Amino acid sequence: MADDTDPRFLIHQTTQMYLGEPIHFQAVQMNKSVFVWAGKQQANMKDLSIAMPAFGSQTNPAVTTVLGQDISEQSRNIGRRLASKYGMQFFVSLDIGSQDEMLIAFTEKKLSEFIKGLLT
Repeated sequence: MADDTDPRFLIHQTTQMYLGEPIHFQAVQMNKSVFVWAGKQQANMKDLSIAMPAFGSQTNPAVTTVLGQDISEQSRNIGRRLASKYGMQFFVSLDIGSQDEMLIAFTEKKLSEFIKGLLT
């Protein structure tokens, strides 16, 4: 049985349809962190946020944008919620290229279901 110090990278993928358009999801599960990507086009990463779970006296996860300048902060908000829920570090990249609130809600819901299936 592998312990927490053994390197581990598990790659998971799924595609969900939104109004006839495919939305792709990929997760790279590591020892104590998860990299998640959701997008309309495969292999395109235009933003990246990192969320760390709350530590010590902090009550909210620390989140920052590493790549991109998306003012809507979609990946930061999703990363914050995931880090808070699972107590792990999350790297989140969204490439849905839309300000459509329904698409954003759909993507977050499907991403949450996808991650829940991996981590529980």
